[in-house]
Amino acid sequence: MSVIGKEEKTAEKKWWALVAVCLGLFMALLDVTIVNVALPAIQSELQTDFTGLEWVLNAYTLVFAVALVTTSRLGDIFGRKTLFVLGIAVFTIGSLLCGLSGDITMLNFSRGIQGLGASAMTPLSLAIISATFSGKQRGIAIGIWGGVSGLATGIAR
Repeated sequence: MSVIGKEEKTAEKKWWALVAVCLGLFMALLDVTIVNVALPAIQSELQTDFTGLEWVLNAYTLVFAVALVTTSRLGDIFGRKTLFVLGIAVFTIGSLLCGLSGDITMLNFSRGIQGLGASAMTPLSLAIISATFSGKQRGIAIGIWGGVSGLATGIAR
């Protein structure tokens, strides 16, 4: 394979990395807002009160906020990609548990697990983009990342 062929393959991998981190970011941010739409159905299905519903939102947000700096630092220590993939795995497990929840306590616990996964995915997505791209391509990649962020937070409204 020629040098030009290797450069093209490396450039292609960078854009696939952008797609992967943007999909993870999209899932984490969409999950924050989409639950608001589902609250009436959650209340009806799980027979809970307003306090239970508050914790559906707060469990995710509190765990996310508390773990954010720690997961970012762990990404610096053990590798951004490794922690990002681990974050996706934790988030996915939390999502599965949310879907299987039969009561409000299990749902709230599962939302906390989702928040933990999201706390790795969100900041590390931008760190991966910043480390992968340079120059004009970095600006384009961060612009796409920002667009995905806006789309994810606005789509559920």
